[in-house]
Amino acid sequence: MRAIQNFIGILVAVGLSAGPALAQGDAGPDKMEMKKIAEDVYFLENSRGSSNAVFVVTSEGVLLFDADIKTADQVLAAIRKTTDKKVRYIVTSHSAGDHATGMWVYREDKPTYISTRKQMRDLMMQEGAGFAERKASGKPQDAAYKNAEMVLPDVAFEGALTLRMGGLTFQLTEEGSAHSTSDVTLYIPQRRVFLTGDLLDTEIHPGQGESAGVFFSNVKNWLVLLDNIMARKLPVDTYIPGHGPVHVGRGVADLEEQKKYFVTMRDEVSKMIMAGKTVEQVQAEFKLPAEFAHYKRPPRLKSFLNLFYKQLQEQGF
Repeated sequence: MRAIQNFIGILVAVGLSAGPALAQGDAGPDKMEMKKIAEDVYFLENSRGSSNAVFVVTSEGVLLFDADIKTADQVLAAIRKTTDKKVRYIVTSHSAGDHATGMWVYREDKPTYISTRKQMRDLMMQEGAGFAERKASGKPQDAAYKNAEMVLPDVAFEGALTLRMGGLTFQLTEEGSAHSTSDVTLYIPQRRVFLTGDLLDTEIHPGQGESAGVFFSNVKNWLVLLDNIMARKLPVDTYIPGHGPVHVGRGVADLEEQKKYFVTMRDEVSKMIMAGKTVEQVQAEFKLPAEFAHYKRPPRLKSFLNLFYKQLQEQGF
């Protein structure tokens, strides 16, 4: 039997509904490229740097982590080629549209969709408005929304939740609010993998957590959450990013690099603020450190410098 053990939270059962959203992305086609990273664990990287997806095959069914309406059909096709098991659970790392709009594609399998209560609230509010807007837009980049419906979670938790299925343990943790209003990670101890969502982006400039014109990312909190994860000293071989390539076997070094990125950016922007620079000057004059020069999606850097600048002025680090 599948068992869901909720350590801290409150479980809330809800029905399916039409409504919620998508985060901004760059133009161009999305191609999901699959890579097996551990026994039963399959990683699908978005070729243009948008959201990744992960699925885990067990004897009792499949667990999927994150689902974007734009790429969910490709992910489902990969699952069907890999196993005859149905998708039993879908978990979202956060409520942004590039991670939480694709559940409609999996409706024939009737999976249980698990999120946090804060994520559910987002889906009912700004993310719902974004989904509805794209569904009605008629723009080519929003074509995937035309015949889709927003699906709300079946189970919403707070704090932590443990799911056991097919001999594997799936430990869900609501880490807090950093990239989004509610960032969730997933640890599978038997496979020594840790799914980070957008708390970790590899070889790519992080996004600033925007949806429906509202910005949610908080860099100070982001550093705290990365420290919290590293402090657990879990026996993890691979931390799986929400965006960018997976580095199989690199372990905590990926988290350390993400933290160094934020600290380096923070310190440089702080110096420029102390020198009296405006945010426009910071964006124009900022020199990217050589160690991060290979990072993709440079347009995101300008937005993040704006975020750094304003949050440093508001609260300091």
